[in-house]
Amino acid sequence: MDKKEITELVKKKDIKWIQVHFTDIIGGLRVLHLPAKRFFDDNILKKGINFDGSSIGFRKVEKSDMIALPDINTFKYLPYKKDEAMIRADLYDTDYQIYRADPRNILKKAVEKAKKEGIDEIRISPEMEFCSFNLKESDQEIDKREKTSYFSPPPMDNLMEYRKRLSDVLMESGYQVKYQHHEKGKFQHEIEVKELETVNAADFCSFFKFLSREIASLFSIDITFMPKPLSDEAGNGMHAHISLYKKGKNIFLDDSNPYNLSQTALYFIGGILDHSRGIAALANPTLNSYKRLIPNFEAPIYIAWDQYNRSSLIRIPARKNVDVEIRNADPAANPYLLFAALIYAGLEGIKKKITYKPISRNIYKMSSEEIKKYKIKQLPTNLMEALEEFENDNVLINGIGRDAADLYIEKKRNEWNRYMGEITELDYEFYFNC
Repeated sequence: MDKKEITELVKKKDIKWIQVHFTDIIGGLRVLHLPAKRFFDDNILKKGINFDGSSIGFRKVEKSDMIALPDINTFKYLPYKKDEAMIRADLYDTDYQIYRADPRNILKKAVEKAKKEGIDEIRISPEMEFCSFNLKESDQEIDKREKTSYFSPPPMDNLMEYRKRLSDVLMESGYQVKYQHHEKGKFQHEIEVKELETVNAADFCSFFKFLSREIASLFSIDITFMPKPLSDEAGNGMHAHISLYKKGKNIFLDDSNPYNLSQTALYFIGGILDHSRGIAALANPTLNSYKRLIPNFEAPIYIAWDQYNRSSLIRIPARKNVDVEIRNADPAANPYLLFAALIYAGLEGIKKKITYKPISRNIYKMSSEEIKKYKIKQLPTNLMEALEEFENDNVLINGIGRDAADLYIEKKRNEWNRYMGEITELDYEFYFNC
């Protein structure tokens, strides 16, 4: 879409307000609302918008001015708003140099590195899981739905109309919805879209979280992407299906291989597994994330791969156009930093020809001796452990950049310290009479 097309759309839809979206270092969405007239009169597409970077956590107060420069290709009309549109922005310093800790620019840099190494395109299909809670229901009424399960039909699945409306808006916004359904948890849902170019896939994740909450407000329901909102239910994941393309061909596909995987794919898998403990700091970025990564609740904890195997970190789904599914990430992740980390790790695997043997057994049912025999490592068990792995992983740090990494680690360590400093009811239950 060019400026003329945007101008025509604004006039046709009588758009009066344009939202400018960007994300902070941990993936939180930040939004500015501009009158459409000012957007064009002030040439925001070319000049951008000045804002206070210190208020976002990007800059020190003594040098806080930054610029959000809209990406013309991301302009979208918001049909449920009637007179509003949105556009996504990249972040720059005041001299229009790329801000080195901007998550979106970090992902663009990773994509460029892949292109320099002969990969034309990286496609990602993210699976977005979330939980809904009906604000109109009492606790007693909520309990009536406890027998809902995977693919539950209406009326047990009483949010079909919400998911349909959300899916309709996604399709009106240019995304190809593959399906939507009730998930395994009694309040859990999933909508999956067709594969997207990498930066567009990350944009989708951010837009999806924004849009799902916006539409939810019209249905008087509350949405959470918290990794583990209920202790006795499976948590929310954000699986990522990845494939690499060259001259329009999926270079992960090799029909002569028993797994339909090329050697390049096997090396890419090896690189991700080799760096998965550091990637966890980005894929599973909250203390709550590690309450999801426990046995028997759908989420992987073992660093292994295999075809179809849901007990491993990476699996190869049964589909003709093969892709690699990374299964530990959750929707609290900053998708820009996560996808960048996966690219850098995978490219390192290709460069160093790293391979792991597939594990075809249910790892959860293997004894500790068997796990040792197969040399299967485990993901970090808490956020601090993951941050230490990330900080010591030179491939990830050099790829993402020291500025962004230090900023991210500092914020997450502060989160850890604040969380650990709180006294809960369990503290009293376990230790009051010790």
